[in-house]
Amino acid sequence: MKYDVIVCGAGPSGIVAAISAKRNHAQVLLVETSGLLGGNSVLSLVGPWMTFHNHQDQIIKGIGEEIVKRLQAKGYSFGHLPDPLGFADSITPVDVEGIKEVFFDYIREEGIDLLLHAFVCDVISEQNTILGVKVATKSGFLDLYGTIVIDATGDGDVCALMGCETVFGRQSDHLAQPMSMLFSVNNVDLPRLKAFLKANADDVIMKDDYDYHYLAIAGFFKKVQEAKDAGEFDLIRDRVLLFQDVQAKQVSINMTRVQQLSGIDAFELTKAEMEGRLQIKKAFAFLKKYIPGFENSMIVRTPYRIGVRETRHVIGEYIMQVEDILNRREFDDSICLSAFPIDIHSPHSEQLELFEQSEDKCYEIPLRVLIPKGKNNLVVTGRCVSATHEANASLRVTPSVMALGEAAGVLAALCVQRGLTPKDLDYRLVQKQLVKQGQIIKKVALKKS
Repeated sequence: MKYDVIVCGAGPSGIVAAISAKRNHAQVLLVETSGLLGGNSVLSLVGPWMTFHNHQDQIIKGIGEEIVKRLQAKGYSFGHLPDPLGFADSITPVDVEGIKEVFFDYIREEGIDLLLHAFVCDVISEQNTILGVKVATKSGFLDLYGTIVIDATGDGDVCALMGCETVFGRQSDHLAQPMSMLFSVNNVDLPRLKAFLKANADDVIMKDDYDYHYLAIAGFFKKVQEAKDAGEFDLIRDRVLLFQDVQAKQVSINMTRVQQLSGIDAFELTKAEMEGRLQIKKAFAFLKKYIPGFENSMIVRTPYRIGVRETRHVIGEYIMQVEDILNRREFDDSICLSAFPIDIHSPHSEQLELFEQSEDKCYEIPLRVLIPKGKNNLVVTGRCVSATHEANASLRVTPSVMALGEAAGVLAALCVQRGLTPKDLDYRLVQKQLVKQGQIIKKVALKKS
């Protein structure tokens, strides 16, 4: 089987990469390990999506924005809302079932070939040039050939199989951000919960002008400490973190933290799955006893797999640095913008490690982070692009990786058309096409709009 472009991994970044490559006239195969599309947004219940904005400016558009508009039109999203916590400049609640429906619709409409239940277990290569991938399926092992292969696995699996240089976690000690197992709770008495929130406004993090229209909570620190003192809460968390779901009376809970286990070690990942489910039980018991509004609630959804924040960082033609983000750097070969704060969940404590950043957080991401160093015809997108631990903590979020995926798809398709490797293609061709597709690639474009 021979394709122009093979995309490995059907998370938001991989799906957008596949759509982008197909719209640029490439024959595309999308390969996914599970039976679902949506990656962490579906399999790990990661949401809401944040952030598409820097202040009032929308900085991520293109295919990612197109997807949001479709979800919103179908009643599967509230669209972009101000973040009640004041952490990001916007959040975009999305419904998990809606994501599944819309992503499968896109695959059919765009004419993208899809192979589910296919695990990439090896690469087909000649020296430093990738020719395709070998996948394990119910049909046995299959050899899939592609002119360009995009690694959208999130863990850099294809790149690792190709022998690319990678760094696991942070450079100093190779610890990674913890994994978390989110879950959804229904039949929550939202008016009662909001009343409790208002009565304890000094014990939560929120914007000064929060109007309680959309419910998001980060706090109730005193209640968490009270439960810990009573021996009824032993999770490595100091707060309740939840967001209102699109479904009525439903919230998404992010209170679990599984630390110092590897998301790319099969045995440790299994241990993390078991620990995550145990923590869900403990977190839910705490909510029912200590937080008004949860008395008659029930868990209605747990994830297919634990949410992994960080594993490998693929070393590319450029490594995104924390200084690039703090200094809001601009690059000649910028292919998208991002503005999510540097958000590091501590690998070894209950703390969040934050950097002091200016109110204007918008920075550019260069095309070179998508090009693994020393390899030909291989592109990487998603959270495992070439970035340090600290820089990754900003650009790993869903809107940003969708923008990266759109650029990866354009890059791959143009390389096929011109018979060039990603490193040799003129970056200006990618930029020109991204602008045609409605993406914002330079900060200067915001000043003109």
